Amino acid sequence: MLALGVASLARGGAAAGERLRDRIGGGNLVTHLAGQPALAQLYAALHGVGVTMGRMDSYGWRTLDRKPTPHDFDAEMLQAHENAITPIILLEYEGSYQTLNPPQPIGSYHDWFAAGQAMAKRFRPDGEWAKEHGIIGWGATIFTAINEPDVQQSIPREAYHDALAGLADGVHSVDAALKVVPGGFATCNSHRDATLRGYGPAIADLLEDGRLDGIDLHTYYNARWYPMTKGSEFSVQTCFDRIKQAMGLHRDIKFYATEFNVARLGDWDDPRLAARLFLSAFWDQVSVAGADGKTPALALAFPWNLGDTVRVDGPAYAMAATEHPWSPDPRAIVLRMVLRLAGDMSVKSIDKSRGLTTLAGPDAELIVWQNLPGWTGHPGRVLELELPDWARTIEVWGWDGLRRRVSVGGGHFVLDGLEESETTMIRVPKP
Repeated sequence: MLALGVASLARGGAAAGERLRDRIGGGNLVTHLAGQPALAQLYAALHGVGVTMGRMDSYGWRTLDRKPTPHDFDAEMLQAHENAITPIILLEYEGSYQTLNPPQPIGSYHDWFAAGQAMAKRFRPDGEWAKEHGIIGWGATIFTAINEPDVQQSIPREAYHDALAGLADGVHSVDAALKVVPGGFATCNSHRDATLRGYGPAIADLLEDGRLDGIDLHTYYNARWYPMTKGSEFSVQTCFDRIKQAMGLHRDIKFYATEFNVARLGDWDDPRLAARLFLSAFWDQVSVAGADGKTPALALAFPWNLGDTVRVDGPAYAMAATEHPWSPDPRAIVLRMVLRLAGDMSVKSIDKSRGLTTLAGPDAELIVWQNLPGWTGHPGRVLELELPDWARTIEVWGWDGLRRRVSVGGGHFVLDGLEESETTMIRVPKP
């Protein structure tokens, strides 16, 4: 049996930006597709599940001689604003560009400084673009570059370091409060490589001195290659901790995830099973903790890909059942349900040893229990609660929705009959 006290959680609501829904989003809002049906589908998906962010990426953000072209983002920035979706900006670059005709080398520190400075001047809140459109208090505050360099491994590590250093210094020359993050890494998930093929240690100094705010990890849970059902060894927390150790970091950094999903393949091909596991995967992402194992480290978490159907992306990661109009697949239905329950809450505490995450919001509090083998020290069908004095009812939610309501009084309460080997959410409504 597992005891948890929730009486000490704050009764105030989460402010915008602290709300869970303001840390969840999707991608990609590709700049050259502005106004086209593919992006209308993605915006419909973002609205459909109730999130407020999107990754906006560009392949045309500079000329062949490496001069920044920030206007490439203009049309998609306007579309994002019209759809009330706050973008994070991704400058796309991969090592294969060096073999194009003509080649596009990664460029120098100074090239990337100029790009960071130009992008920040134009697209930060109240920046040049916002002033041109009469928009106040809205814009990009997170700038990223070079997605999954550890997959192709074709960019020299020193050049990669200098590019990110230049980007960060350029952005911060405009506004030190803006955040810069390397594009997502894939190989801790795919190959259990905590060095990220050497690209992690290459930027350790930039993370240690704060020029980079955190690391972006792409996690695709897979029945064969990354089976979360076999314990928390296959959690994103495990990768986050191992990567920081490999870098030798002392500073606490933020956790970003611009891609994660449960692969609907092989032993997990059943859509209902994938949906059940997606609930556990979502809370794994949201519940990443800092160095003390307790303080929430989450900056953002974006499932991949909310807008795609099986026709577009096959069954593994497509989270849309239909297009034009968009409708959710079972995993996206789970995400929508969670955000309806907890979207206006903020994470208050994390207890990895017991598999617990607690959240508080204006109307309720939420207890999330990762009751999976190896994810909690006390698995089973019983959870002991210490409820706040004002509690009169609790609601038990699973991946498939509300399962039951139970009358309670404040104080100690034993909740039994819970499902094993899955994630349970317990909502405590405020009177």
